[in-house]
Amino acid sequence: MSAESKTSFKTEYAVQITCKDCVDAVKNVLSEVPGVDHFDINLEEQRVIVEGTAPPSKISKLLKNSGRKVIVRGQGTIKGSHSGAAVCIFEPYTFDNSLIQQPQKQYDPKGLARFVQIDGETCLIDITIEDFPQGNHGIHVHELGNISQGAQSTGSHYNPDNKEHGDATTGHVGDLGNIEIDERGYGDLVIESNRLKVWDLIGRSLVISLNEDDLGRGDNFQSKIDGNSGPGLIAGIIARSAGAFENKKKICTCSGETLWEEARF
Repeated sequence: MSAESKTSFKTEYAVQITCKDCVDAVKNVLSEVPGVDHFDINLEEQRVIVEGTAPPSKISKLLKNSGRKVIVRGQGTIKGSHSGAAVCIFEPYTFDNSLIQQPQKQYDPKGLARFVQIDGETCLIDITIEDFPQGNHGIHVHELGNISQGAQSTGSHYNPDNKEHGDATTGHVGDLGNIEIDERGYGDLVIESNRLKVWDLIGRSLVISLNEDDLGRGDNFQSKIDGNSGPGLIAGIIARSAGAFENKKKICTCSGETLWEEARF
């Protein structure tokens, strides 16, 4: 698991700031984050722009811990452009609590993954999930964007090269390794891939599995199929999203909700 990207990029956040004290508090948070090279705070537009290698999941969490609502509005390169962006929201209704060995605990997971094509070769993936069973769980891109029956209707791992299951560099293109969930039920994962391309992912799904992925190193046939990671626990559809400075929405015209009321994670 990587805690920081190797590539510098730019992320645009909507942050609920209303006064100079709010601005100072955000400055204090960002000044302490490793991997933040530069930031700009606009009080009037309630906008924060961050440049550097620090993953958005980490920055969002720290800003939220300071008592503010935060939404990632878009990502791009330092020059502000990108070759494509997508997002996957893990849908709580797809979570299969019956698979958990501690049925007395009811989880209420929420999470998302962001994909940004930094250039023609590099796709940056930033995954975050909360209120999830502790341990290592395999995470994979699946062929189908059908979550009508949860993870069970998403098809096989995305495998256009017809390879055996493995790690993020040698296996199926959709093999992303494991996400580690701590004792608080929180986990994040940052990946830079030169195999995944945003335009190939849109319309597919992302699934987190019940068990740890052995990365195809097991001695049985199932290891070569899914790394013995077991059935999917939760899933979401990968959809196109805005890049930096592309999302200007302040209110949802469909629901009438404000930007902050519409925030779910």
